[in-house]
Amino acid sequence: MLKVEVIGNLGADAEVKEANGSKFVSFRVAHTDKWTTQSGEKREATSWLDCTMNNVESKVIPYLKAGVKVFVRGNGTLRVYSSPKERQMKAGLSIA
Repeated sequence: MLKVEVIGNLGADAEVKEANGSKFVSFRVAHTDKWTTQSGEKREATSWLDCTMNNVESKVIPYLKAGVKVFVRGNGTLRVYSSPKERQMKAGLSIA
């Protein structure tokens, strides 16, 4: 079991979705790392995580708006996929 904890900002408002007769909440969390290279050049890299929450009755859903800082804890799943646009394999992390 892979447990994941993330602090980041929501990329868009959370959405209630339905699949196979079950409702769930879907949202994306972004975390940006910033650093300075040895030559003094400033760099940054943003990582995106797809998140789902099964409790659609939760009282926090109205507060899950774009730009809000959130703390997410759950089971992590690593997925590998092909990016047709960039023609390469990529990996992503999902949290449930």
